[in-house]
Amino acid sequence: MINSKKIFNSTSDDASKIDLRIIKTRRAIYNALIELLHKKGVNKITVSELAKKAEINKGTFYLHYSDIYDLYQHALKEHFKELVDRIDFLNLFLTNPNEFSRNLVIGSFNNPVFESDPFFSKDNISFNQSAQFYFCNALAAKVLENTDIPSTVENELKLKFIFSGAGSLLRYDSPESSDLMINVISTTIKNLFPTTA
Repeated sequence: MINSKKIFNSTSDDASKIDLRIIKTRRAIYNALIELLHKKGVNKITVSELAKKAEINKGTFYLHYSDIYDLYQHALKEHFKELVDRIDFLNLFLTNPNEFSRNLVIGSFNNPVFESDPFFSKDNISFNQSAQFYFCNALAAKVLENTDIPSTVENELKLKFIFSGAGSLLRYDSPESSDLMINVISTTIKNLFPTTA
């Protein structure tokens, strides 16, 4: 564990160096995990091989994560933030809910992003029970960041409601229902954010 006494008694320059080391170590661990996930399922990865790939010792790994599955959940959450950062139509959420919904639905059915994604390989899919939760949270946070919607608990809940519902529709319905899904999502946006949409 990091010596908190040293952090609290150090200068801000020392503290930022420690933070930078933590960031670099976690990034190395994350990159090693991704590389290994391309070759095998998370349940086949050992801490020893991951530490070797990340060029750290096992003790350093355990300073950051309790086990491989803990790392996987943190990585999955970060992975969804990265995926959401690449979405280029979030600015349409309020200004054009119909177009936003169309992009979300059509993009989900037409985008093969998950086909080569190691987090969604058949070996790892059973470890993704929190995926929709992470995705909804990342989308909600990004919409709040990129729109004029006030960042309140109520608005965050509304956004999570919209995205979890949309995610369920996209997961369980077929592309033949696309127009209906687009209508349901855009109508929900307009109803939950009437003064802003």
